[in-house]
Amino acid sequence: MASGRTLANAIIGAIVGVVLSFIPLSPVLGGAIAGFLEGSNTQKGALAGALAGALAFLPVAGFAILGLGVLGFGMGVVEAPIEGFAIAALAIVGFGLLLFLYTVGLSLLGGYLGAYLAREYPDQRIRTQETLGLSADRSRSVDATRPPDVRSDSLRNRDRRRERPGVRDSDSGSVSESESESGAESDSERDRDVDRERF
Repeated sequence: MASGRTLANAIIGAIVGVVLSFIPLSPVLGGAIAGFLEGSNTQKGALAGALAGALAFLPVAGFAILGLGVLGFGMGVVEAPIEGFAIAALAIVGFGLLLFLYTVGLSLLGGYLGAYLAREYPDQRIRTQETLGLSADRSRSVDATRPPDVRSDSLRNRDRRRERPGVRDSDSGSVSESESESGAESDSERDRDVDRERF
């Protein structure tokens, strides 16, 4: 079942798909937007894309129903044979079904591609969500399958060790300033103790 966030992303994707409907294969773009906003999980991205396609199809379905109503009213006024109405209605429903499959199918593909892009560019996804006013959860933005940045962790650990006095930096093999100062103080104290013992 789709969450509220998925539905919001699908609505944004559907709006983009409808606005860009003059471009061929525009459902792919709408689905890609929905999938990108949804996140790096390709299944959830495809679901958001498919929902975007279904929502983008709603105006077309409304026009088809309106067309069937006008056609039925026209057939009733003219007293045309029922077979003609049945063929026309079947043609409209068949065309609507093909258009539905085209819209939802391409949007689903776009959602999958958008989720893949969200995995590759997590920072851009977060910035886009913040720009649109959607809640961007930074902890979820990093893909769980991606290995952590080992270098940044080692740099953070090295900085923490430098903050503590008397801790040797194992990465560089050097002694921190606080350790060298405390070492110098302990050497001078030892010299004083030795001098006292002599006297």
